[in-house]
Formats: sequence, structure tokens, C-alpha cells
Amino acid sequence: MTTSVYLSNSTINAVVGTGGKRIRVKRVCSVEIPEGSLINGIITNEADLSDQLKEFWEQNKLPKKDVALVINSSQLVLKTLTLPKAKDRKIRELLPMEFGDVTDQKDPILDYMLESTDKNTVSVHAVMTDRSFIQGYLSLFKELGIKVSSVSVARTCRNKLLGTLKQVRGKVCVVHMIDGTSISSMLWVNGASVYATQRRVFCEAGTPQFGVELARLVNNIQQFAITQQIHEKIETVYLAGVQGEEFEIYRQAMAETGTEGTCEQLQPEKHIRMPKGMEQEYSRYIAELGNMIRVKQDINLVALARKKTKNKESGPKVWKRYVIPPLIFLLICGSAAGILLYQEYQKKKELRGIQDYINDPNNVALCDQADEIQRQIAEMSGKINQIRWVEGCVLSYPYMNSSVVMQLQGYAQAQAVELEIQSYSAESGNLSVNAKAENVTLINQFIDMLEASGIFDDVQYSGYTYDAKTLMYTINVSCYLSENAGR
Repeated sequence: MTTSVYLSNSTINAVVGTGGKRIRVKRVCSVEIPEGSLINGIITNEADLSDQLKEFWEQNKLPKKDVALVINSSQLVLKTLTLPKAKDRKIRELLPMEFGDVTDQKDPILDYMLESTDKNTVSVHAVMTDRSFIQGYLSLFKELGIKVSSVSVARTCRNKLLGTLKQVRGKVCVVHMIDGTSISSMLWVNGASVYATQRRVFCEAGTPQFGVELARLVNNIQQFAITQQIHEKIETVYLAGVQGEEFEIYRQAMAETGTEGTCEQLQPEKHIRMPKGMEQEYSRYIAELGNMIRVKQDINLVALARKKTKNKESGPKVWKRYVIPPLIFLLICGSAAGILLYQEYQKKKELRGIQDYINDPNNVALCDQADEIQRQIAEMSGKINQIRWVEGCVLSYPYMNSSVVMQLQGYAQAQAVELEIQSYSAESGNLSVNAKAENVTLINQFIDMLEASGIFDDVQYSGYTYDAKTLMYTINVSCYLSENAGR
């Protein structure tokens, strides 16, 4: 019996059951955690989180052994790699080279999950993280008396489960997995995941505006597919983690926005047996269920996070190993004693000559002069560095000039959007504009062009308003100019 546990920013989910090719779930339980205890998978308030976990385990009488933990965090660097076909040891030797561009890990550990293989190559989902990040979770559970047998990654766990579903086989589809205001999206092409992204939206869940954000994500994924030479259109958009009235609100909002393909819910299949009455809620636990599937080579960061200790050798073995070397050493020392004494005499003679040179008044005066010159050079170097720093600050400041306005107007005309500049803050580089159009899709495409223009570091926007008199949608967009803007 396995207890699969997933900690998100707002909830703790636990699924108890047996895994393999068929998943049999005995029970599921979930609880909200205090806000700020866990942010982006990073434990920020260990005391509150520990208390919540302890209460959660006691109230639900969960097993304290064979606990399989799922983590979702930007601290986990994920890559899908195609490598030469080789044994496990050789593949692990290749992984550090593939993560050579990652430089912020002090004590990195790497693992991988085998996705597919052919005659000459293998496709793997690889992960890199810092050892201390995983050790923090292990220490937290150990203090509660809970034995964590495995630590895996949310994205690879979702891949494992979705790969078993007939609904996504042979299709080009998008799967949106909704967890509060966080959306994890995957593009599936003929039964394989080719793209994954995660985004947090700032509109309220269960509203038409949330559905519009889902539609925008589908449009962005379709554009990515085109750049990857995937020309098949998205047939279906699956929503996981929602049901009933909320699903209908999202489905209708996406249809009104013009999303291609049908919008459906993920349905339970025969190889996944949920407790009676919970069949329709299984899509809330995709990562936890996928964590229970067993594959030949899977990710488990527990063993890698625990530091290895060397076994102490027994007394007799140590004695046998070190009896002969000391004897040899004594013989060598005896035969070399005369040579060393002679060398000592010669070195002392050289030392006296060096001391005479150092204490010579002329040499002392030259040394003082060199120190003064060195001090002046250091002072001048400090001033030069200050000047270069100021110059860099000036050059990094964005210019809000006519070229920026002309680019904005060009993007607006390309999408038939009316543009109204509201304000500009030179201190923060924030440019506030209003965009109006008869069709919401035109505004979305205008915002996409702003994000891709390269003249803004960040583009933020609020919800839409609709003017019944002018028959137009309006949205306020806050653009933060990049340092290259206006140059």
C-alpha cells in the first residue's frame, strides 16, 4: 500500500492505494494549508507546515511508511533529452553535460525517467536540483516520524498517468490541469508530451475571465506548435481539476473566444479505480495517481539526496594494511637524513643572503616607493570603476520616446485595436495604456505582440470591461519598458 502525497501552494493531497499498470485507490484526502507556508514548492514557514502535516496525518490516520512525495517547484530544473542509447551508468555520466548551462546549484543532484527508446537513441525526462532542497523535505517528514520512500516531480508523474489514457492517444490535444489559480498545461501529439508550461493567473477561478485565460493559453501553445513544425490543429482541449458548473463556465467562455476544437473533461478509465462516488473527481489527483505508476527507470531523488558514508574498516584489516608502509618509511628517513641535513645548511646560507638584501636601505626605500604607487593605482581604479558603474546605470535606463509610441501604434493598427496612452512613470518605467476593440481576440493578439516585441520586460493587464454604447471591449495594460526600449 502506497501513500502518494502532493503539496501545492494551497493544499495537501494524499492518495492511498496500490499502483502498477492498474491503480486501485482506497481513499483520498485533502486539506488547505496556511497561506505562505509553501511558495512555489519552497518551504517558507516550516513550523506552520509541520503542524499542518501532523494534524493532517492524525485526522486521516495515514500510514507513516512507504510515502511517495510529489514536488512541483522552479527549484527543479527539467529537460527532455534525446541521448545515445546506453546503460544507466553511462546516461548518468552524460546528464551533467546536458545541464552545463545551469550554474545556480551549489550541490546538484540529477536523475531521469526513461520515456521511450529506439534502435540508437533514448528519450528521457531529466531533472536537476540542489541536494539541500530535497533534504529539507526529508528532514521535515522525518521529524514527524514519516518515512519518505521516494521523491518525484509533478510534471513527470502527470506524464506517466496521461500516457496511459486512451483519450489522448492518436490525438493532438491540450490538457489544462487547474489547481486554484495555477494552470499546468501540456501539448500532446499522438500519445507523447511535446510541450509543458505552468502559469498563475490573477483573475478569480470559476469566472468567464478565467475561461478567457485558458483560451489564451491554447492560442499560445498553438503558436509554439507551429514554430516546432507541428501543423496539425488542436482537436480537443481537456480540462482537469474542475467539474459541473465551473466546467460549463470555462467551456462557454472558451467557445465565445473562438478556441479551436472541442472542450471536454478527462474521464476515468477502467485501469483507474476510485472510491465509490469519487470517480468524477479523479482528475484533481493526476500527479498523485501518476506517482503510483511503476516504470522501469523512474525519478527518485531520495537516495541521491542522502549523503553516502564510508564504511569503517576493521582493526585487523587496518593493522595489516599499515604495518609494512611505516617500516619502509623509517628506512627511507634514515638513509635520507644526511642529505636533508646538508640541504638545511645550504638553505640557511641562502636565507642569510636574502635577509641582507631585504634589509639594505636602498631596497627598503624602493619598496616604500612601490607601495605608494600601488596605493595611487588602486585609488584611480576605484574612481574608474565608479564612473563605469554610473555609465552602466545611465545606459540601462529605458527611453520613452516617439519610437516606442510608433511601435505601439503599429501593433494596435495591425490588430484593429484603438490605443490610448494613459500615463508613464519614469521612475519605474511603467507605461499604462488602454486598448479597445470589438473582439476580445484582437486585444489578446495585441497583448501577445507586446510580449513578443522585446521592448518590455513585463506586460500586465486587468480584466475586460464592455461598453454597450460603443460595442467595444476595453482592457488596461501596464507595460514595463526594458533597458533597450527607445534605443
